[in-house]
Amino acid sequence: MTFSDKESKLIDLIIESNKDKNIVDIDKYNKKIKYSSKLKIHREISKLTSEEICRAYLVTNLVIYQNYEPEAIELEKGYEAGRPKTIKPRIDLILNEKGEDIFYFVEVKAFEKYESDKKYIDGQIFKLKDLEDKKVKNGLYYSVTFDEKNNQALQKMETIDLVKYQQFDEWEKNGYPSLSNQISSNFGKPKKNPYVKNSKNDLRKKFDKDELNYVQKNLHNVLWGGGGTGDTDIFYALVKLILAKLYDEQNTADNEEYKFQIFSFSEDKNDLEDPDSAYDRINTIYRSALVKMLNTPKEKADQLYVVDQEKMGLSKIIYAVQTLEEYSFMEGRRSYDGTDLLGDFFESIIRDGFKQTKGQFFTHTNIVKFIIYALQVDNLSIEKINDENKLPFFIDPSAGSGTFLIELMKIITESVKKDQKNKLKQNNNVRNFFNDNFMPDDNENKWANEFIYGVENNFDLGTAIKVNMILNGDGNANIFSGDGKGDGLLPFNNYDKQNGVSILKKNEKDKNYQDKFVNKSFDVIVSNPPFSVDLSKDVKQTLKDNFLFSDKRNSENLFIERYYQLLKPKGRMGIVLPESVFDTGENKYIRLFLFRYFNLKAIVSLPQLTFAPFTSTKTSVFL
Repeated sequence: MTFSDKESKLIDLIIESNKDKNIVDIDKYNKKIKYSSKLKIHREISKLTSEEICRAYLVTNLVIYQNYEPEAIELEKGYEAGRPKTIKPRIDLILNEKGEDIFYFVEVKAFEKYESDKKYIDGQIFKLKDLEDKKVKNGLYYSVTFDEKNNQALQKMETIDLVKYQQFDEWEKNGYPSLSNQISSNFGKPKKNPYVKNSKNDLRKKFDKDELNYVQKNLHNVLWGGGGTGDTDIFYALVKLILAKLYDEQNTADNEEYKFQIFSFSEDKNDLEDPDSAYDRINTIYRSALVKMLNTPKEKADQLYVVDQEKMGLSKIIYAVQTLEEYSFMEGRRSYDGTDLLGDFFESIIRDGFKQTKGQFFTHTNIVKFIIYALQVDNLSIEKINDENKLPFFIDPSAGSGTFLIELMKIITESVKKDQKNKLKQNNNVRNFFNDNFMPDDNENKWANEFIYGVENNFDLGTAIKVNMILNGDGNANIFSGDGKGDGLLPFNNYDKQNGVSILKKNEKDKNYQDKFVNKSFDVIVSNPPFSVDLSKDVKQTLKDNFLFSDKRNSENLFIERYYQLLKPKGRMGIVLPESVFDTGENKYIRLFLFRYFNLKAIVSLPQLTFAPFTSTKTSVFL
């Protein structure tokens, strides 16, 4: 076994802390450990494993930092179980209170197993506790790693009130409440240390992909609750909670407590705050986020809830907040090696969580990337910067989950920064544009707030796009969603912004298009329009004045008209269409329209199973 850098630094911290006390003796080179004889040890412990490092730090913390007597600590106590009683499960650590009570009943995990092994808490703490003769006050599910940013130990724990919750089912039903995120001193009642901005107990800005994957799985499993809540409801709940968290992080002042967290109820009561009060506070944050970040009218926002309690119980909402509260979603986006961990985390929620509906099938990122590169938007972006000191304007008029927009943002930023010295002109204008829009590295997608547009009829899904864009670095400013703005077929004057200018609002009559209104503001369209879906009442009322084929109700064909209305002359388009557009008599009129108004470069037939299992509709890419 080779220790990781974090494990090695944690070992060094344990050794340094034990210089005078000698409670834990570690031979790092030979990977051996020995505990003081003052502890009650029920079987020999000598091998230094990842889990043992965590237990050694906990023992060090209890004795040296929290001043517990070493004689109060037991390790590896076994219990007879089974019929006949031949099984001997063991508890990792017991902290005995004076008298007959056990203060801490502890299961220790290696840090990389902390999230994945939570499923064993029932057997390793609750059921094992029932075999103990003494009264057990608190269960502690525990791990620790080394926080390189702050040069200190980073502990993770679930502190369970085993007096209040005798059985795992009771704890689960109440949302897995954890009383504390710190070790109690002198047998004091466990209390959560609130997260405070720019303090020693600030949010975590460093975490890895595996940890987030387990967080996502645990959230899904708990919120799903054995089938009681639909995947789509879970998806929207997480979207709204993350939006509230983002707003809270952005607007909390230095040295103030974040509002997106669950607080201890009081100094003298071993409990958490009232769930209803916490829910009301999170709702207030969410509504503020809708108004300030999503341009939602306040009168509408005040009628919305972060999570519908009828679809998801309050205990589940509290669990989700407690699970997410410790992570910084703004500053922790790029925790390691420039990887967009939170963007990937959110996109995995979209892929795994949203139930796709009739006519609405999210496009796989491989197809999206193929379309973007086939249109050579990376080269086009370089040309625009060099010649006009700006980027192309991009739009997806039926944005779905925002996959096209996210991939556009990633590809353009990567290509421009990669080719900065080789392909960008080295003059002041270009240099200033680059610095204003792509720098610094933690704000490299700033350009997207001006040049990327998206429209999505479903308000909640539109909210998801905005959250996704923020987590991937920005570009949420021109996302139109919900009633009156989110349908990509509405008249252009509907697409107004409360703050700033919307180029999507521009319109003029086109003599070559029977004097219908056109926008002609966009250089690139990438999209997968909804196939054969019912149109909204607002769209139906305006079709005749705005579309040549208003009497034809195939939604994908109306979107083809809309693409012509949006594109600048010599603009580029890459879209996914049902193959019936290209080979049925019913669609002859739209093929003639395509040949008249577009310069066809390629039609790429996609496999029959491209969008399986959601639909078997045969599709093609039109470029």
